[in-house]
Amino acid sequence: MKERKLTTPDGYDLSSQRLVASFASQLDDQLRRLKEAVAELSTTHFEWQPHPGVNTVGMLLAHIAVAEAFWINVAPAGIPLEPDGDNLILRIIGIRMDDDGLPLKPSGHHPATLSGKTLADYLNILDKMRAATNAAIRTWHDADLDHDYTLRDATVTRSWTLYHILEHLAAHYGQILLMKHLMRDAGVLEHQTK
Repeated sequence: MKERKLTTPDGYDLSSQRLVASFASQLDDQLRRLKEAVAELSTTHFEWQPHPGVNTVGMLLAHIAVAEAFWINVAPAGIPLEPDGDNLILRIIGIRMDDDGLPLKPSGHHPATLSGKTLADYLNILDKMRAATNAAIRTWHDADLDHDYTLRDATVTRSWTLYHILEHLAAHYGQILLMKHLMRDAGVLEHQTK
């Protein structure tokens, strides 16, 4: 019988961080599933578009990392995006905020900033992102989750921030699965038999 459970990453104190640790566990499980979904892909697959203006799998992977680094390490700290936040994101994941190519123009193609990136490159970016996320939220306690910060014209709580990066990752993971389906339909990716 298959066991289904979430594993809490190391370093969380469940007496004061049960909710934070739960989000960390969910984020890690979604990232694990995402990595499994892209494990068979090549650089050609990461850059493939059914037509101009459609985000590539590589763009979506980079965007997941950029967004998570922003929402966990830049926004709650009140760091201005330019230039300090952008530089911090570069230090954390190795690419800048705009390097993901999003939003893509209707006639847009895979960005030069991601050209030639391999599975190992994308996994490295995602692993750096998650290490930075865990390092940051290990300092958050459940009692802090209602603490808020201001971002542009919004007041944002830490609990919403954790929820947002989880739903953001899941939404783009779904887009990546759709792109794989489109690749199979186009003959770019072989159909899997199970």
